[in-house]
Amino acid sequence: MKAPARLVLLLGAAALGLLLLQAAPREVTLVYPLPGPAEVAALEVDLRRGAETVRHAEFRFPGGAPETVRHAVRLPDGDYTVALRVARRDGPPRRLASSFTVQEGGPIVLSLSEAP
Repeated sequence: MKAPARLVLLLGAAALGLLLLQAAPREVTLVYPLPGPAEVAALEVDLRRGAETVRHAEFRFPGGAPETVRHAVRLPDGDYTVALRVARRDGPPRRLASSFTVQEGGPIVLSLSEAP
């Protein structure tokens, strides 16, 4: 009778460990490919989970932006959207958006499209 009780306890501990592991934030690097980087003066980023903004970041590029911007963040597993406001040296800012899912750590290269 002790063996079944130990097995139930072990399975419960494993399930709790898995639940806690999934809730822990992961180190991810979001990679934003920028269109026309030489004309980009600044980039504002809002990361959202549902309706809640979970991160906001601003990047300034006095001499023009790189082709890709890397943004290191810690995020729990889940689905996210990102809204970017790309300020250009000449002309109105562009609004870009993407969505992604965090399931593991590492880089996530986003496919950006014009935001509505």
